[in-house]
Amino acid sequence: MKIFSEAKLIWEYLKPYKKRVYFIGCIAVIGSAISAVIPYIYGRLTDLVIKEVSFFLIAEILVFWLALSLIINWSQRNSKTKGHYLATEIRNNLLLKMAGHLISLPIKFHKNRKMGEIISRATRGADSLETITDNIVFSLLPQFFTVIFVLGIMFWQEWRLAVTLVFILFAYASITISKTKPIIKAQKKINKVWENSYGDLYDSILNVQTVKDFTKENFERRKLFKDFQIKALGIFKSYIHLWHSLTAWQQNIFSFGFIFLFGFALLLLNQGVFTVGKLIMFTGYVSLIYAPFGSLASQYKAFRQGIAVIERAAQLLEEKPEEYSKKGARILKNIKGKVEFKNVSFSYKKDRQILKDLNFEVKPGENTALVGESGVGKSTLVALMSRYYIPQKGSILVDDSDISNVDLKSLREQIAVVPQEVMLFNDTIKNNIKYGRDNASDEEIIDAAKIANAHQFIEFFPNKYGQIVGERGTKLSAGQKQRVAIARAVLRNPKILILDEATSSLDAKSERLVHEALDKLIHNRTTFIIAHRLSTVRNADKIIVLENGKIEEIGSHEDLMRREGAYFKLYSLQIDLK
Repeated sequence: MKIFSEAKLIWEYLKPYKKRVYFIGCIAVIGSAISAVIPYIYGRLTDLVIKEVSFFLIAEILVFWLALSLIINWSQRNSKTKGHYLATEIRNNLLLKMAGHLISLPIKFHKNRKMGEIISRATRGADSLETITDNIVFSLLPQFFTVIFVLGIMFWQEWRLAVTLVFILFAYASITISKTKPIIKAQKKINKVWENSYGDLYDSILNVQTVKDFTKENFERRKLFKDFQIKALGIFKSYIHLWHSLTAWQQNIFSFGFIFLFGFALLLLNQGVFTVGKLIMFTGYVSLIYAPFGSLASQYKAFRQGIAVIERAAQLLEEKPEEYSKKGARILKNIKGKVEFKNVSFSYKKDRQILKDLNFEVKPGENTALVGESGVGKSTLVALMSRYYIPQKGSILVDDSDISNVDLKSLREQIAVVPQEVMLFNDTIKNNIKYGRDNASDEEIIDAAKIANAHQFIEFFPNKYGQIVGERGTKLSAGQKQRVAIARAVLRNPKILILDEATSSLDAKSERLVHEALDKLIHNRTTFIIAHRLSTVRNADKIIVLENGKIEEIGSHEDLMRREGAYFKLYSLQIDLK
């Protein structure tokens, strides 16, 4: 049965904590077993009072009842507290596991997905696991142990009423399970709508500056209203109708069943088969049994719904992470910085090739510029060097080692990137710079900031290196963010450096400061500069001109200007535009 496979899925998450699960389960079962005795006690007490037995016997039974009640209270408190704590711990561990896995996934995964949707899916899956563990495994299941004990006592006391009750419970459970299936299908649709809606919400908040720049607040509100209020509520209406239908069936079965059962008990009482004490006892037992069955529908729905959400979240864990190290992979250490592309071709999609048969060599310490129109593959080329993407053809060599056979961590440790759009963590300037090397001392961090021409502006902040930069560095100017990124790269001390339009969006003063910092940074490093403004790469040792995904020309600025080819045309066009 499907429910067993679903239960097995939950057990896979609980298995690492099985000793604690067993311990909490034992406490809960003890409480459940004792709870089943309580109605028997007050039923027997009633009969004893009617028979006018000694007061001392009744007092002894009352004390025994109190002792059992205290044990039940203790077991319930402990099982609930420990169960809730463990459920939260399991939830957090799953969330951490998924977050760690998401970080390990390749860049192409993140570029093809809405992060709001992915985060929503991961958190909802972890929350559902916590709900199932806490509300069902540690709360509802012990109550059903109580049902088993109760039915045992009922069969012992009066099998005819017990059989009648079993039929009523069977009818209730059957209706609940059958009518919950369409509810779960509707819930799955709602989950997808929620994920898409949260993806749009995340995008809107993340790009709030753009929203305000283009006065699109009302547009975003209308889009979110359509997501949350029209799409989600449309499905939710049918979901509510199904839920009300199930509730009506359950209430009717309970009402008819209880009245029939009570009438049958009165008949037995009238015939002298039953005592008043037993009638009270059975009434207590019916109430005790109806409690877990009363929540069966909502908990069954929560279980099936939660399983669907967990399975959907678990699909993220099936995504293949980057292979950081494989058997026999070479560890890159103390490299010189030679880079070579041999017949490299790459495409994101089969019908659109981005790079075609690239062949070039960059010597250690050489400064190489990549130029060409937007979309020709400059950023893709440097992404291939860091193995963010794998070429369909050819090989890329670093110090004559094919990077496909190199330990990925050791490869990326040799490379630092200063991007056009610097992304900083919402943390201190110090920690953002230190991200380049965890074990850096405060003196090394300050030295790196000085090389990056960042120390002076950092000292102006009230908290200096302890200044919080805001989400994505929003509290810093573009030039300040660039210099923090350069300081981070200085601290990393790479042999291969990638500058991706690092000065394209800066004012004249900031650009001068950043260029001074970059001149210090690129010294004795193999450097790749992606630039649209060709005036910034005139001093490059080598300029590679890309056109339609191919290398059109290679040479120094002077060589390429003399040829009057593709580079000459691009350079002349930019001069004319000025």
